[in-house]
Amino acid sequence: MPELIAALFTLLAQAAAAVNPALLVRRRRRLRRLADHARGIAVRVPCDLRDRGLTADRWCEGHLELPPGGAAGPVRWYAEGAPAALPAGFPPLEPVSADELSVAFRSEDGATELRLHPDEAPMVLRVLRAGA
Repeated sequence: MPELIAALFTLLAQAAAAVNPALLVRRRRRLRRLADHARGIAVRVPCDLRDRGLTADRWCEGHLELPPGGAAGPVRWYAEGAPAALPAGFPPLEPVSADELSVAFRSEDGATELRLHPDEAPMVLRVLRAGA
């Protein structure tokens, strides 16, 4: 009997590890951001950005702050570890690649590239297009 309990415990531990709780937490946070923005609350969307003006043409992790309700107000860029946000004006962006973890967008001249999660891409693009 103790062997059966140990085997069952091992099976449950392996199943819990396979579920990857970090992915579940990130998904819940994404859904909360989408719901908050739909209710008219400003949200910060995690992303990677490469831009000649904002990041000196280097890839940087950070957040885009989307204004409340969509188009009212500027989009701001918060670089990871930076003390202040910068107003971010984006040229039109077109999708260039996608997988289950990220969607990449690039401006026509290649000066700006943005990577974010596919669940949040429609919301971010809607706001960026409305602000252009």
